Amino acid sequence: MTGGSDCVRSRRCDSLPGREPPALSAGCFSAAAPETFGSFGLRAVGGGPLEGARLFRSRQLAGMTAAEADGLAHGLGVRAIYDIRGQREVLAAPEPYVVGTKTIQLTPEEGQRPKSASQRLVAGVIGEYGAPEERMRANYRRYVQEYPLMGTALRSIAAEGVPALIHCVNGKDRTGVLSALIMVVGGAHPDDIMADYLATNQVNAAQIAEEAERLGEGMTPYERAILLSFLEARPSYLAAFFDEVARLYGSLERYLVEGVRITAPQLAQLQELYGR
Repeated sequence: MTGGSDCVRSRRCDSLPGREPPALSAGCFSAAAPETFGSFGLRAVGGGPLEGARLFRSRQLAGMTAAEADGLAHGLGVRAIYDIRGQREVLAAPEPYVVGTKTIQLTPEEGQRPKSASQRLVAGVIGEYGAPEERMRANYRRYVQEYPLMGTALRSIAAEGVPALIHCVNGKDRTGVLSALIMVVGGAHPDDIMADYLATNQVNAAQIAEEAERLGEGMTPYERAILLSFLEARPSYLAAFFDEVARLYGSLERYLVEGVRITAPQLAQLQELYGR
């Protein structure tokens, strides 16, 4: 286990924000990397020490070793793994079975997106996605409507009531939004929600550098800027998600009840799991 930061989980709001989505900023973001476990960058949702946490997030588990699997199930006590990768992503990187856990596969809508980043994020093609950050902001706005898996995942986590791990491929976008919603339900301060989201850049630093070098071959500086906007977590992305929530639902409370369809008992269960 590595790292450790006190920035996240340092403050809590007293109740679920019901009038409007949080005003997110990067103001509280700490340069200290969060405590992590394994080659897949597992960390506690909301940051802080792994010990005592019951909700975790990570990258995909395809390269997990037997020792890491044992640590996941018996050291950290994870009992449910929520794999929110798309079907093509699952087929491209199958994951080992972790004894003592069960995996819940929740598949997002994939639309007409090509099969892999190597087809989309290449010189001469990537410029079609618009200016840096433009496509990713659009993706995050779309999550509000096109990913019913958010509600399914939250309801399932609440129903199971056991320590759980959430992951997609890079643990950044789908996982980032789902983790942010858990933190909202748990009463986290908006700055801490953003700090937890942006910490992905530190946890994934090696992977971001490798992909930037591999995919950026032959790109112009402008194309490289677009590429990095796909690989990194950016404040404007999570802000775009919450802005879209405000536009469509008016408040987070209404989004959670009418959009995600979370009941009061489920909210209470999620708050208990997040609160350690």
